[in-house]
Amino acid sequence: MTEHSLWRFSRALHRAINERQLGDLEPLLDDEVEWAIYGPIDMYPFFGARRGKEAVLEVIRQISENVRVHRFDRESIMLGVDSASSMMRYSLTALDSNKPISLRIAHFAQFKAGKLTSFRVLVDTFDLVEQTVGYPIHLPRIAV
Repeated sequence: MTEHSLWRFSRALHRAINERQLGDLEPLLDDEVEWAIYGPIDMYPFFGARRGKEAVLEVIRQISENVRVHRFDRESIMLGVDSASSMMRYSLTALDSNKPISLRIAHFAQFKAGKLTSFRVLVDTFDLVEQTVGYPIHLPRIAV
């Protein structure tokens, strides 16, 4: 049995972020890869949608200039032949402030011939924004 594409991609992605080594990641990306991280683009300019290998590599460069990954735990995972999804918890450090960040994400990946063709990430943005601004955000009560 061969290794699932997610494992190669995951190792290369974390190496690209923490060590700024994009060489292992580049060959794992389809030339027309679709990439989206859903969240507040105004606060995190590397969020949003991108298309194409070069655009994705630039996003990863931007992420590596802003955070360092210390730990990640997969809470749940589902693997298909050419797809994968998981719920994950990350422990990061913001490089500009040295502040710790705890983050939950869900990601959905699709692969073709071992290359990433689509990657969608949903971020628990409310919690992320509270950690970034440094205080709890109090929302008005909607229901009684």
